[in-house]
Amino acid sequence: MTDSTKMNYEYTGEDRYQPTEEVSDLLGRKYYPYLPSPALKKAVNLAIALERPLLLEGEPGCGKTRLANAIAYEFTQKNLRKQKPIGKQKPQKDEEAPWWNFYIWNVKSTTRARDGFYTYDAVGRLRDAQLIGSDPERLQQYLKPLEVSQLKDRLGDKSRYLTFGKFGAALREQTYRPILLIDEIDKADSDFPNDLLLELDELRFEIPETGDAFKPPTHKPIILITSNREKPLPEPFLRRCLYFYVPFPDADHLHQIIQKRFGKLASDKAAVVTLAVEKFEAIRTLLKQQPGSRPPGTSEFLEFLTALIQEQKPIDEAIAELENLAHELQLGILGTLIKTKADQHLYIEQARKPAK
Repeated sequence: MTDSTKMNYEYTGEDRYQPTEEVSDLLGRKYYPYLPSPALKKAVNLAIALERPLLLEGEPGCGKTRLANAIAYEFTQKNLRKQKPIGKQKPQKDEEAPWWNFYIWNVKSTTRARDGFYTYDAVGRLRDAQLIGSDPERLQQYLKPLEVSQLKDRLGDKSRYLTFGKFGAALREQTYRPILLIDEIDKADSDFPNDLLLELDELRFEIPETGDAFKPPTHKPIILITSNREKPLPEPFLRRCLYFYVPFPDADHLHQIIQKRFGKLASDKAAVVTLAVEKFEAIRTLLKQQPGSRPPGTSEFLEFLTALIQEQKPIDEAIAELENLAHELQLGILGTLIKTKADQHLYIEQARKPAK
């Protein structure tokens, strides 16, 4: 493989490094065109240069998580172009492509910081020890000689009971700088961010069970962390990160996203797209004013739009559906945007009020 020190780690967001349609990697993760603002691209490249985590905050659905996917996809394409210059060799199929090492640590309310680095199967080791200590003749009745030999080898090597988590895998030595996404860190316990301070600061961790200590890797991971601001994050954690607030796309930005995603189909059904954006913004405005309601995000809007423009129906029929979105017959398509009965009822009541 080519020398990693010569790899260009700048994130550009340029068209030539973006998928023209939905693409899946070897793990089934999907990639779409992404339109970062110049300020966001600069923040990403600053985080890469300073080797600091980039904390992304913003409303749910504003595109924070998709940014990590976009960086991973662009770096994959750069790597392909570097190894196989366009015009000299046939490009590889997606399933054969050397996808960039990209780890996603999805944080939940029960997530512990240590789980992101490793898990150690102490129970499994105890079970193996008990098997070895049992009657050898009975052991031979249930296990083949090779299995007994493997059991002894496993018991003599503590690392065989070790599984690396996403953060731990990203901190191991690699050819290139991997990408690590710590997604929705604000969902975890309030102590969780503080439990990551040393690892985020020094990019190293230890495993007491095996006595291993992993030093900072030569090629440090590019770390992105997302938060929906469900709870405040502690000051010591914030000091270790660069920060960027991702604004929700306005109408112009939405139209650009739609054009990127749907291309000619969006152009052919421009009237449907325009009205769909208007309806979407009206719903968001209404639900943002209602305490406890959750306005739809960009991904939900794109599902909503897909249902409208990819069906084989006349444009005037799709427009009629949009204009009568509050009708009972349209509750199915309305459910792509509004996910609770109370919020749907609120929208229907508002939509059916006579215009002043």
